[in-house]
Amino acid sequence: MTITNSPGLRRPKKKFLQRFHDQHGPMDYWSGDDFEYLLDLLFLVNAPGPLARFRLRLTLLMWTGVALPVYALNELLWAARNQGSSRIEAVIDRLDDRCSTAESACRRAGDDELIECIGRAFDLVSDVANAVGRMVARLVRG
Repeated sequence: MTITNSPGLRRPKKKFLQRFHDQHGPMDYWSGDDFEYLLDLLFLVNAPGPLARFRLRLTLLMWTGVALPVYALNELLWAARNQGSSRIEAVIDRLDDRCSTAESACRRAGDDELIECIGRAFDLVSDVANAVGRMVARLVRG
């Protein structure tokens, strides 16, 4: 099975790979530059399109939007009582798995800026929740 017979590729993408394969002949005679060019071509051909990238971004933002309030609640509980809830921790673990999956898909699609922005948002929520939790703990204690 050659690269151009891959079932996941659509016709325009197959055309690029078929043209490359026709121009360069059998792989036995390829140079290192040919293999590098093929690798670059495969990266471009298999990159998600704009609609798929939008879907990936939306998925990541959705799971982040679900995880942030739960995470903030856990931070507030921890700052106020110095202990967390095991049920909230279990929910956070499940949400973290979903967020990690969406994050890795976005990273593969080249959305590093979005991931950095979301990371800064999580840091900000954590800092604010800790500050509020410390203030609430001080008010409760005395």
